[in-house]
Amino acid sequence: MIKGSVKGVLWLFLSKFFPPIINFSVFAYTARILAPEDFGLVAMALAIIFIASSFMPSGWRDSIIKYQIEDKLIISSIFWLNLAVSLLISAIIIGFSFFSFFEFQTRTFNLAITIFCLKLIFDGLFYTLNIVLLKQQLYSLIALRTIFSAVISAAIIIGLLLLDFGVWALIWAQAILSIANFFAVYIPTRKLVTFQFSFASIVKLNSFAAYSTLTNGVTSILDHYESVIIGAVLGKRELGFYNVAKRFSNIISDIFIGTVSEISFPLLAKKQEEMIEFRKAFMNSVYFSVLILFPLFTFCFINSEKIFLLLFTEKWLNASVVFQAFCIIFAFIILGIPQKNVIVLSNHAKWWFQLQVQISLIIVPLTAASAFLGLNAVLIMLILGKCLYCSLSMWKSCQILSLDVKKYIVSFIVPLICCIVTAIITSLITQFMPPLKFILVDITISATIFFIIYLTQMLLFDRKKIVNIGLILLPNNQHLNKLAKNINNQELQ
Repeated sequence: MIKGSVKGVLWLFLSKFFPPIINFSVFAYTARILAPEDFGLVAMALAIIFIASSFMPSGWRDSIIKYQIEDKLIISSIFWLNLAVSLLISAIIIGFSFFSFFEFQTRTFNLAITIFCLKLIFDGLFYTLNIVLLKQQLYSLIALRTIFSAVISAAIIIGLLLLDFGVWALIWAQAILSIANFFAVYIPTRKLVTFQFSFASIVKLNSFAAYSTLTNGVTSILDHYESVIIGAVLGKRELGFYNVAKRFSNIISDIFIGTVSEISFPLLAKKQEEMIEFRKAFMNSVYFSVLILFPLFTFCFINSEKIFLLLFTEKWLNASVVFQAFCIIFAFIILGIPQKNVIVLSNHAKWWFQLQVQISLIIVPLTAASAFLGLNAVLIMLILGKCLYCSLSMWKSCQILSLDVKKYIVSFIVPLICCIVTAIITSLITQFMPPLKFILVDITISATIFFIIYLTQMLLFDRKKIVNIGLILLPNNQHLNKLAKNINNQELQ
């Protein structure tokens, strides 16, 4: 983090926080009305769409930040390239829907996947223009536009629910949100998009964009292939439980992990030419992420059943185990995101792509085989897969930064241990508490106990590092500067 980034972080957090909260409110209400089978059908269709979107030329979008592109011709060329590819993919998907090759291709499914093609098209355009705003660090615009689009789309979706559209409200929710998001970023960037296309500009970016596209594509496939496996082997009901837990997890991830990712990538990009600053920015990003996000997902893990009872009622209780698995997976993702950013920014996208392909050749077949043993076996395999990716990307990023792996792990070991100890103590304390009538009160008390214990430990064992991180975020804060001096004086004595 650098000076002046705090306001940007807060604005980006608002853009990440409020829209998912609005969308989640609609999603939770829908989950109370619809059956797991309905969510399973939608999840299957969406998984196919997301896998298809892996063929989108996302690397050219990333090039806008990588090379700090401002030229209208290049930005316009990337925009129209994304539109052309999305239309081609959509045409193939619609053609696929006319032929029911598989058992799951019911009439409802085929129509749903056709509607989701709108999502594919507008998401591609949205991500292109959103990257332009991120490059310019116009976080306030991103926040205001995104919140506005979320409110408009939520109002339309609620209307569909009240009109008793059932599963179609869930289907149209995806398309409407993508369309609203596109217009939210198109308005402030429309002057940068003209009716021009330069094939030479596209070719010029190939060295970075091609491998970045392959990397993002493989990542997208690996993020959604398990839904197809679960739906095909275990059925729509099990996929429904898995999907609700995954969607809930993704909302939390988008708010917190997504904010850290979108802030760290452009900031790391600016430091990529200075190795010492690059390494320092990486270490600070990792520590800050672990400090803030590890306790959040640890708390969610130990309170998963209560959270699902409160939000989704008893019929979705089976999904709480899936949610616990995602809480473990997110621990590896939190570490993996800055590691991946370092690898890609250091022109090692080819290595990252090859790694993903090699590991996927092992993990995907094992995941498919584990599905025949049940959903829990699939979850264990997904956790092991994320652990493997994180470990190898950790080794590579440390190699690039000339950073000792042991030193890297030690840098965030204190908050990690504090999270584990806090979880154990909180669980023991809450076991001796009498059950409360209101689940929300129960969760609130548990959260209060958890975070007091965690913060107390961190202040006891890692106070200096917390103060240093605080000074990076708020360099002019008098209280933090005074506290830093007192700590230094105590060490000298």
